[in-house]
Amino acid sequence: MSSRVIRTVLALAAVLAVASLSVAGQEPSGALPRTDDDRPDLQGYWRGGPVNASHSIEDGCCDPIHARMQSRGPERLGLPFQLITDPPDGRIPYQQWALEKRNQYLWDMETPTELEHIDPEDRCLLLGVPRSNYRGDLQIRQNADYVVILYEWAHAYRIIPMDGRPHVGEDIVLFNGDSRGRWEGDTLVVDTRNFNDVPWLDSHGSFYSESLRVVERWTLTDADTLHYEATVEDPTVFTQPFTLAFTTTRIPDEPYEFYEEGCWEGVTNKHRLAAGRMAVEAGERQMHTHEESPR
Repeated sequence: MSSRVIRTVLALAAVLAVASLSVAGQEPSGALPRTDDDRPDLQGYWRGGPVNASHSIEDGCCDPIHARMQSRGPERLGLPFQLITDPPDGRIPYQQWALEKRNQYLWDMETPTELEHIDPEDRCLLLGVPRSNYRGDLQIRQNADYVVILYEWAHAYRIIPMDGRPHVGEDIVLFNGDSRGRWEGDTLVVDTRNFNDVPWLDSHGSFYSESLRVVERWTLTDADTLHYEATVEDPTVFTQPFTLAFTTTRIPDEPYEFYEEGCWEGVTNKHRLAAGRMAVEAGERQMHTHEESPR
């Protein structure tokens, strides 16, 4: 064998060796990014849930108020065909008395005479869980001991201990509840209790009581896609637990930053209280309720 051939073979072997080392040092295609403690790395900015979910979590199913927008096509609005995945009909499983109360809220929010007739979001209050996750963008930070979720809306945040500590006492009730996290395989599971009953699930008066419990499941399906699922139970208000779910995508860290949400209670509420009632009394505003769609 000539020296020229030998040099060619050796050069080719060197190239192949370098290439194999390079491939070995890379994550396999589709592998999840992981933290130093070998958990899925959820950190970064994420887009909020589906457009309009904060207005009605029954959108995509059976909400007559938004039927005219649905007719334009769910894809155009970024809406799922059905946000509530269980029960299959996509409706919030209210007890009859609670359904009547929710429908009354729908009436009252069009003709408010009391502050509680106005969506808590419009009053600049914290939105609770799960609504905070589909109101706007969010940021997740994590280490082995805590997961922190920062929200664009109201500069809200949740600090979620991961060490198995018990929930706070039942006499403590909070807008965003008291959260405890754990890992089930590659899924972050967050159990939240100790809610007050001020927030709504959406802007259509979908209320709950202090008996609310929400179990969230955050699952990274690839480096830039996050699946969210929340099982909501409240035996005081609902006939059964229900589950809502959606998938969101990562926002590149640079040059993104949260908008400055400037909201303070009372900035427009007094005008709505007066204008809404006057418009109805003058016959200039039509009422809408979920009763337009028989249950």
